[in-house]
Amino acid sequence: MSVNLPESLATFDTEYCADSLEFYPFNDTQRFLVGTYQLLKDGNAQANQEELTSSDATRVGRIYVCDAIDTDGGMRIIERQRIETSAIFDIKWSYNNVDGKHLAGVACADGSLAIYSANNQSDAEFLSPVCTNIASSMCCSLDWSNRRVSTSTPRVVTSYSDGQLQLLQLSESSLTEVCQWQGHDLEAWIAAFDYWTPDIVYSGGDDARLKGWDTRIGPHPVFNSRRHQAGVCSIQSNFHREHILATGSYDEHVFVWDTRNMRMPVQEYNVGGGVWRLKWHPNDATQLLVGAMYNGFHVLDVGEKVACSASFMDHTSIAYGADWCQAQKPGSEDMLVGTCSFYDHVVHVWRNPKE
Repeated sequence: MSVNLPESLATFDTEYCADSLEFYPFNDTQRFLVGTYQLLKDGNAQANQEELTSSDATRVGRIYVCDAIDTDGGMRIIERQRIETSAIFDIKWSYNNVDGKHLAGVACADGSLAIYSANNQSDAEFLSPVCTNIASSMCCSLDWSNRRVSTSTPRVVTSYSDGQLQLLQLSESSLTEVCQWQGHDLEAWIAAFDYWTPDIVYSGGDDARLKGWDTRIGPHPVFNSRRHQAGVCSIQSNFHREHILATGSYDEHVFVWDTRNMRMPVQEYNVGGGVWRLKWHPNDATQLLVGAMYNGFHVLDVGEKVACSASFMDHTSIAYGADWCQAQKPGSEDMLVGTCSFYDHVVHVWRNPKE
């Protein structure tokens, strides 16, 4: 298979280091959120981020609300809103309405999981806070239970820098803890639901362990895999095909699993650079978007064999945040993709060509 090399259509400078990006999955729009993470020393946001350590700096962040606008000559990105926060590790939308609201969760370095509601009647005040849960260590990731089934009381799973995992329930605009347990010996970088059986939660940590948990039976893993050779950073259940799970690690490998047998992956692919983010295509069960840290962004075709169908290499720093746009341009089957990178604090939007 030949590898497509898409061109950047537009860029946006986030000023702070960028690490998460999520397209708004409603209303056929090209709107997206960007999360940033900056170390601030003596109030100076311009200090060299690669030389600072967290011990002598404050972690700050910012949420951007942006629109990717098609123009006669291509595309441009317009900032609509910015919200000052603690440093952000992760942003994820609830892909189903919750009591008629469009909600996004934001995981922050101050230990907070913040839930925001979208207001389509205002660009400048598109996001507004709903509720917050505070933990004692950095909140590294979150996931929503309701990707496939709508409910007025979805659950949210979070992971923390002290290895803890937490299951929360959202009801009537407040978060209530269902349970919390020690999942990993080191940082728990990622936690994710099995979208087909939301009682099952997967987690990955800096201890190089991939674990599965049945939240109905208590804090004992139903499997504890050591197949990855370094920290496990990304997990996503395939919401098109039951029993299919993708995981990624600092070891540079993407594994695809059949969750009925977690002893070994059914497929694997070395993307190089380390794997921070994995996103299944919104419409195609075989397309997987990969943020490969020190080796750009890639689209994998997960068929009988795994092959790379596209690579976007315009970022000059660590490739972290990535997402597919749910809206499609009229007359085109190419999918808009947004990606962001860290020290160069830049967002690119580009189109993944339809094979």
